[in-house]
Amino acid sequence: MSRTVEFYTPEQVAIQYELAGVGSRGIAAVVDGLLQLLLYLALLLIPYVLYELGVLPPWMNFGPETLIPLLVMFHFFIVAGYHIFFETQWNGETPGKRWMGLRVIKDGGYPVDFRAVVIRNLVRIADILPAFYGLGLVVSLVHKRYQRLGDMAGGTLVVTHGHETKLHELTMGNAQVFRLLDASVLSQLSRLSREEYQLVQRFLERRNELPAGLQAEFTQRLALQLITKFGYQVPALGMDYLRWLEELDLAFRRRALGIVSTEPAPGAGTPTPSAAAPVPTPAAPAPSVASDGRKW
Repeated sequence: MSRTVEFYTPEQVAIQYELAGVGSRGIAAVVDGLLQLLLYLALLLIPYVLYELGVLPPWMNFGPETLIPLLVMFHFFIVAGYHIFFETQWNGETPGKRWMGLRVIKDGGYPVDFRAVVIRNLVRIADILPAFYGLGLVVSLVHKRYQRLGDMAGGTLVVTHGHETKLHELTMGNAQVFRLLDASVLSQLSRLSREEYQLVQRFLERRNELPAGLQAEFTQRLALQLITKFGYQVPALGMDYLRWLEELDLAFRRRALGIVSTEPAPGAGTPTPSAAAPVPTPAAPAPSVASDGRKW
């Protein structure tokens, strides 16, 4: 079973990830579980302290119709809320995943979004059954991409990141990745909000569904809006707005996903591809995801 998955961008760049195995994900889950246990204890101390201060009445005054819903909400908040909070705020990571060098991404190679995070963690309740992630473990072991039920429902993958030997960006041929974006824009990527990025992402994914005239008009309007934000100087002879958006999309994903680039520095010779990371041949007529057939 292959431990790697590749996605091809509109810029004809192959981004290769190493899928996180059951072992590393299990260790991350143990770390997160211990932190959740500490959170349990901390939250249980709050009503006890309030009771001792006389703010809350004795627990014996609460009936089952009150205590049971409170305990269910409390359990849901810990089990699902912990992961939803961290994976949303930490771009697909939790403390356990960060410690193990793991990250949740969309199965198309994009940074994970709030909707996918919520879905994968709501289904986590089923993965836990019957105990200690028994169902999720079995499904992950037999799935070719090590996805549990929550990953399949949310359209997500768990990959390793941040290590050059595990996460590569492979340039295709001698093509330069960024032909339009200059250093001033690349240094300001943090100014691009997640909402703006998602708008660019959705447009690039669905642009072929638009009529040619409307596609060109919307491309220019969207690009000019972001060009103004970044203070980018449009060449006097004009520019390819679609290419500019594609490069912006790639640059944001590289930054968000912690991709280690293997591109040569300006003026350096083109590196010779190693046997472990062969240079792929672009798919024709349009680049597509090698793993599941989606198109960018």
